[in-house]
Amino acid sequence: MMVDPGNHRRGLGRLLLRYAEETLLARYSTIRLETFVDNARAASFYEACGWVRADLVEGEGPAGF
Repeated sequence: MMVDPGNHRRGLGRLLLRYAEETLLARYSTIRLETFVDNARAASFYEACGWVRADLVEGEGPAGF
């Protein structure tokens, strides 16, 4: 998921994330979110939205939340 930088800080990312969460949780009991380890901006955003950082999944590259 990505929001154009010109539209940051307008609530669009939260809206998109919430929609994805609701859609997925309607079908699955657990969902997993991943981002690259060095993407601090995304990690901060996901944590602010209530996601909890998990351990790095060995061999997969991105760290899961």
